[in-house]
Amino acid sequence: MSLCTLEINLSAIKANYRLLKNICENSVDFLHNVANKEEFAGNTSPRTAAYTLVREDASLGSTPKLPLGASYAKNLLVGAAVKANSYGLGAIEISKTLLEENCRYFFVASSNEGISLRKAIGDEVNILILNGVFEHDALELIEYNLIPVLNNLNQIKIWQKFSNLKNQLLPCYLHFNTGINRLGLNHNEIEQLINNRDLLKGLNVEYIISHLSASEDSDNPYNLEQLNKFKAYLEYFPNAKASLANSGGIFLGKDYHFNLVRPGAALYGLNPLGSNKPNPMQNPVTLKAPIIHLQNLTYGSRIGYNMTFTTKRDSLIATLPFGYADGFSRNFSNQGTVFINSRNVPIIGRISMDLVNIDVTDLPPSDIFLGQEVEIIGNNCTPDKIADIIGTIGYEILTSLGNRYKRIYT
Repeated sequence: MSLCTLEINLSAIKANYRLLKNICENSVDFLHNVANKEEFAGNTSPRTAAYTLVREDASLGSTPKLPLGASYAKNLLVGAAVKANSYGLGAIEISKTLLEENCRYFFVASSNEGISLRKAIGDEVNILILNGVFEHDALELIEYNLIPVLNNLNQIKIWQKFSNLKNQLLPCYLHFNTGINRLGLNHNEIEQLINNRDLLKGLNVEYIISHLSASEDSDNPYNLEQLNKFKAYLEYFPNAKASLANSGGIFLGKDYHFNLVRPGAALYGLNPLGSNKPNPMQNPVTLKAPIIHLQNLTYGSRIGYNMTFTTKRDSLIATLPFGYADGFSRNFSNQGTVFINSRNVPIIGRISMDLVNIDVTDLPPSDIFLGQEVEIIGNNCTPDKIADIIGTIGYEILTSLGNRYKRIYT
């Protein structure tokens, strides 16, 4: 049994879901409210030029100037991105928790993730496969009632082929690329769909979706550029529902909400507003490790592989039972921090496969003993905060959490 415990607070995830749902259902202008609080007085409003840019697409004509999102709010649904095992926290447990909040739309990356989730939570929910459909897994998608997000004409042809094979209308989402330039039908492919609806014969297009590239940066004009491009495309598909907003997109305002929003990171406590704004979400993640070894070292002692740390005084060093095999990056070597009873403690030496050393010399003797719990991730050191230390993002911290930790759901 692992000595390290990874505690996931399901109540905090529920609270995050409720906050996001409240923002959407009540058209709460969260960014506007935050920007006008006294502690932010004098700062530029988070939403400025991004809301004045109007995109003109020569091939589609002027972007519609109707009130954006006006026809969608009353039918709004809040789904959940549970791909990558819910960002490393446990897709099955978290999906079951969100079911209690009446969440019925779950987004995963691949068919194997979808099959695992379907087996665990039953048939009452919609499970969407973001990577789409391929020849090798199309029959499994049909068998397990998984809905592919079709990202190109080739995937549309594959899904249409199996519609003909099964002689049944098959559900799907269409992903339109509005600027992130990863997956998604490009402009030329969308034009082909517009001009030849037989390309979608046999398919029930339930939603048209797109994905924002910079939603955590509310001042970035690219958000509105993508929104307006998406709206222009939707004019040609009036019967399809629409989905654009990820976690950050929800906070951009009701114009971005349409029929369905797809939060992921915000559910798991990551800041959807970027690193320069207060995080409105609750942190549900706590990772703790016990001290398993203590040693007194004299001045000038060298520690760890390749002796990258040398003591500058007589020191008390504690060793913790986790390392890069558990997803804790070697980049934390000699620069990461942990907490003991809310006091900051430096990591020293190289992070090794299974062990981490910390310098506890400055802590009260009463706080230092074998078995003492050390906070690696928690309210003192959230995934976003520790990610900043090594120049990465909280997403990577969470998705890297290894399988050796004992996971506890509370």
